[in-house]
Amino acid sequence: MALNWKTVTADHVRQACERVSASGAGKRTSKIVIQYQGHPLPAKEVQRTAYLIANNLPDDTELKFSSGDSTVHFLSALGFEVERIAPAVKEAGSSTQKPMQ
Repeated sequence: MALNWKTVTADHVRQACERVSASGAGKRTSKIVIQYQGHPLPAKEVQRTAYLIANNLPDDTELKFSSGDSTVHFLSALGFEVERIAPAVKEAGSSTQKPMQ
């Protein structure tokens, strides 16, 4: 089934942020996050939930869509702050190994 993202409004995204935050799904790590009330939430989960809300679909409805640049552009276009989280970089010289004796 083709998804009609034009049905999703900024209000649906705000509702989705509230649901994701309340459900604890916001604690999952994600490479792309949406900032909502000072907290990062997984952008794909928010986008998915917003689509379900906008289209009156049950929470267990499986949606297949690719995230990435399209998620960043979609949520940004609705006025939300969305960013990619860079992987943590080890500091030079830091190591978890013990020195040899």
